[in-house]
Amino acid sequence: MFVNGFDEGGKEPSNSCTDKVKVDPGKHAPLTWQRKINSEGNALSSFSLSLREIIHLAPIGFRLWRHVQEEAAKGRGVFINPFIKRDITSCHGIPLGGIGAGSIGRSYQGEFQRWQLVPRICEEKPVLANQFSVFVARTSGEKYSTVLCPGRPEVLKESETSGIGSWDWNLNGHNSTYHALFPRAWTVYEGEPDPALKIVCRQISPIIPHNYKESSFPVAVFTFTLFNSGKTAADVTLLFTWANSVGGDSGFSGHHSNSKIMMKDGVHGVLLRHKTANGQHPLTFAIAAEETDGVHVSQCPCFVISGNSQGITAKDMWHEIKEHGSFDHLKTSETSMPSEPGSSIGAAIASSLTIPSDAVRTVTFSLAWDCPEVSFLGGRTYHRRYTKFYGTNGDAAANIAHDAILEHGHWESQIEAWQRPVLEDKRLPEW
Repeated sequence: MFVNGFDEGGKEPSNSCTDKVKVDPGKHAPLTWQRKINSEGNALSSFSLSLREIIHLAPIGFRLWRHVQEEAAKGRGVFINPFIKRDITSCHGIPLGGIGAGSIGRSYQGEFQRWQLVPRICEEKPVLANQFSVFVARTSGEKYSTVLCPGRPEVLKESETSGIGSWDWNLNGHNSTYHALFPRAWTVYEGEPDPALKIVCRQISPIIPHNYKESSFPVAVFTFTLFNSGKTAADVTLLFTWANSVGGDSGFSGHHSNSKIMMKDGVHGVLLRHKTANGQHPLTFAIAAEETDGVHVSQCPCFVISGNSQGITAKDMWHEIKEHGSFDHLKTSETSMPSEPGSSIGAAIASSLTIPSDAVRTVTFSLAWDCPEVSFLGGRTYHRRYTKFYGTNGDAAANIAHDAILEHGHWESQIEAWQRPVLEDKRLPEW
């Protein structure tokens, strides 16, 4: 008998999917949901009420409006608030994170959106600074650089003052395809931006059957497989940028800080401490990358996205990578000063490598967050399940990001062993 995922002896049930399966992160599953990353998606239809319906619903509408006002006066939100205009899109993809850990959505275009880290709060709008980018320089002289997400001019224009609008948004997405099969997703950049370089980004979260430990972790791992079909070697830098924000206007509340973190096993990272406003529990993010033979990792612990906080700007950070291919020449302190209210800050980590002609290389990043407590409307506070393994102090994001980089191959073996018999079952239709 199993109680809350454990047998009566207190042990976790055995995993039936532990057979080692060799998985190539650069090859997507045989059956996936697919979209071109420049697809606009289907416009979401809206509805309106007739005059008769408005009159009929007016009493309950007034009571609901008054309840929202009363809760707001007490500094609390409500479970359902129909009076707030939401930024809803139809571009969603596979979300990040384990079960019960809070989640961060990611669109098939590559944007990080739909923030649900704090109970009862869902921020749909993407955080523009959260991106993967690539820089390529060939020995024959060609150079390419772009954010790995199609830029929308109307959105970028709003970010000109922050410097993010000055980044190279050169990806048109015509030859790039998103493949999804929960809990994994693959984005294939076919000759973009370098015509002779194929890039495959595999995203994985630890959703594993019969596994009640790793499946609770608030983490995702991104493995980039790079195929150089060109006649010359390519110097490539992959950049991962992350804002100190939990969506919406939270990045501007102030008193956030970032710092480099020292980890073992060749894993490097940056810790982002977020002082969540409005009485919510604080949390931390960690972005990390694995340094291996031939892959060099460097960090920019803080850049200013907007406002008057101290530090280099987003524009300066981008120029540093474009000019030098790493942050090795950047003179910054190990820890940033807390951000000023009204300012927004971010962090970046870069992996640099040289890919010979007709060669394949891989680069791995991870993203983790630690928000150990969950408070509900009734006043009860609980600890999320992953805290059973990483503690309740709220300082485990770096350890989670580190462990994910080392263990994600084993997770994928278990996921592959779970899904493969279904995918290969000829009795089932493709859908």
